[in-house]
This record gives sequence, structure tokens and C-alpha cells, in this order.
Amino acid sequence: MSARPLSDVVTWLDQLLDPTRIDDYGPNGLQVEASPRVTRIATGVTSNLAFIDAAVARGADLLVVHHGLYWNGAPATATGALGRRLRALFAHGASLAAYHLPLDAHLEVGNAAGLARALGLTALRPAFPYRGTSTGVIGTFADPLPAERLPALLSAISPRALVFPGGPALIAQVGIVTGGAPRIASDAARLGLDLYVTGEASEYTQATAREEGIHIAACGHHRTEVFGPRALAAALVAAFPDLPVEFLDVDNPA
Repeated sequence: MSARPLSDVVTWLDQLLDPTRIDDYGPNGLQVEASPRVTRIATGVTSNLAFIDAAVARGADLLVVHHGLYWNGAPATATGALGRRLRALFAHGASLAAYHLPLDAHLEVGNAAGLARALGLTALRPAFPYRGTSTGVIGTFADPLPAERLPALLSAISPRALVFPGGPALIAQVGIVTGGAPRIASDAARLGLDLYVTGEASEYTQATAREEGIHIAACGHHRTEVFGPRALAAALVAAFPDLPVEFLDVDNPA
């Protein structure tokens, strides 16, 4: 079985995603160092116990996720759910690295860019700045999409997608910020976009769509953020062809 130093893989991830450029909600990069070597990598959305158990059952000793273990303002004690997750990682010698906003924003392996390509958008460009950096993208339908076809298109992303109509009959310009970003729909409307896609809706989303003249789609926090970890797995395969790498999708209806 091939092995690589953990530091080699983490250095490559840090160079690709440049985590220090973003003032994030928590630490990006290596969060748990349980072994100095890597023989198998699993990528995923969230470092919950279900994902950790699935990854170690597959023999992974490096887990790379979008939602890590540590968040600003969370309890600093390793008890309860965090304690159980840490025990599972150390018991199996599995290290964990997390990249939150850097993975949302990346134009090659990012969540927003991946979702945009899945929808068939082209001419992607960074958009929606947060704390000094872009967190999403704007893209274009080369052939404008009739609004009545939007639910069918989104169903391929998530069967639970919600559509709040309010925009034009033909959709050309689309903004995307994955995960929990319903508030940014107003920014998308002010930019003159036809559609804004995110993961979560809020109580005010329907009124925003109707009153600001923009279609809004909420496709699920989890479902909009599988694209980055999946693309990252493919990039890791290309960078480390001697290491098995797989994306594990532990579904979440939210």
C-alpha cells in the first residue's frame, strides 16, 4: 500500500485553496493530526460522526471536508458530539482537514462553480464579496432559460429544491452562493440578475423574490455543497495518483 506524508497532502491542499486569505467562521486547513502518513483519502461535506464512521470503514486515514469540527464561538471542550468525533478519528488514526469559505469560492474546485457548471452556466466570474473576498459566482445561460423550465432543471440538483418566482420570463444571468446565504438574494437583485441560487431559504425569501423582481431557488444546504468535495477528490486523484481517493456523500435533507 502506498503512503504519503500527511504534510505533503496538506501543503498541496493549502496551496490550492489558500485558506489564509479569508477571514472565516473557523480554522481552515489541518484540524486533527492523528497520523503522520496518508494511505487513503475521503472527501465529504460535513465532519459529522456518520461521515467519519463511513470514511474510516473505507480505510481512509485523511478526511477532507467542507464543514470542519471547529467554529468560532463553539465550546472549546472536547465533550459531547465533538468528543465522540475526535475519539473516532484518533481510534482509527484518521486525520482531518477542513476548508470552508475557500472551498465555496474556488473557481475550479469550488461549490459555487461546480453547481454553476452542473446547471449549464458559462462565463463564470467571482461575485458576492464577504470579508474581502468573493464567496460565490455569477454565470450565464448561453441560451436564456424559460422560467417555467427552472424547477425541472433544479430537480437534477435536488428533488427538494424550492423555487420562489419573481423574475423575468427568460433567465440569462444567474448568481450562486451555496449553503446558507438567502440574505444575499437582495444583492443579486441589485446586480440585475435574473436568478439567485443558494442552499437555504428563509421566511423573507418569498417576499424578496416578488418585491425585488428576481427568481430565487433554494436547493438544500448539503446538496449545493457536494460539488466542491467531489471536485476536490478528482483533483487529489490527479495530484496523488498513488493514493486512493473517494468522495463520500452522507446525505442530509436540509
